[in-house]
Parts: sequence; C-alpha cells; structure tokens
Amino acid sequence: MYNGGKMTGISDDPDELRRVAAVHYVHLGNPELAMSCMATDVIYHGRGNAPKTLAEWKRREARFHLAMTDIETVIENQVAEGDMVATQWRLMATHSGPLMNYPASGKRIVMKSMCFDRVRDNLVVEHWGVRDLLSVLRQIGAVAKFEPNPQAK
Repeated sequence: MYNGGKMTGISDDPDELRRVAAVHYVHLGNPELAMSCMATDVIYHGRGNAPKTLAEWKRREARFHLAMTDIETVIENQVAEGDMVATQWRLMATHSGPLMNYPASGKRIVMKSMCFDRVRDNLVVEHWGVRDLLSVLRQIGAVAKFEPNPQAK
C-alpha cells in the first residue's frame, strides 16, 4: 500500500530485510524461534502439499525435527531488493527419526535450499522455497544414486 509515494510496512534498509528473513534459516534448530519471524497469515507458496496456515507449517517443522537432530544451518548468500529477500542456505543434520516414511539411518545429511521471502512490518508475509530433497533421500539410502552407464553412447 502506498502512502505519500512510499510503500507502508516495508523497510528501506536491505540489511534489516535480510535480518528478518534470516531468523528462520539461522534458528531452524529452535522451531519456536525460527517461526517467530512469520506473520500469522503468512502465505507459503510451493508444492501441492504446502502448508496452508502458519499452524500447519509449525506442525510440519515439528515432524521434521523428529526426523532430524543436531541441526546446523549456514546462509551462503542473501540478497534483498524492494520487499523481497532471496536466501541460498544449507542445513546439516543427523537423520535420527522417520523421514517421509523412511526409517532413521543415523547418517549426517546436507540439504541445500533456495528461498524467497516477502517481508513487511518486520515479518515474513510470503514464502517460496526449493529444497534438494532428492539429494537428502539419496544420502539416507532411500533412493539409489544415479550412476551413468559407461557403455551408453
């Protein structure tokens, strides 16, 4: 919404926008803190089974924390423009519980992700995310690694 030629609810400071968006990624080991940067009516864009409400998203995060422990995250790149923040990040964790019906493997995994967050009034109001789940499934032994046929031409 414009107010005197300026968007209301939007920070002009890219560092502030990046800080707000980073809360979720930096604190994934603490689900309550990680979700504290989300607006109560946040819109999660994504797969067909994407959470429709913040409560659904929190339940999904809780299930993830039953499957993955010893969570560490690193923000590799972050860019802010307007009210949008793009974040490239990776998560390292131990697969210590069932994940998508696959039993705990005890293996340490690395999941790379790229997300976009729209920030207003110091809260994330929209979220888009792509996570390399195929790589995670390969790391826990649920999906075979692709091995090209050396005989193929």
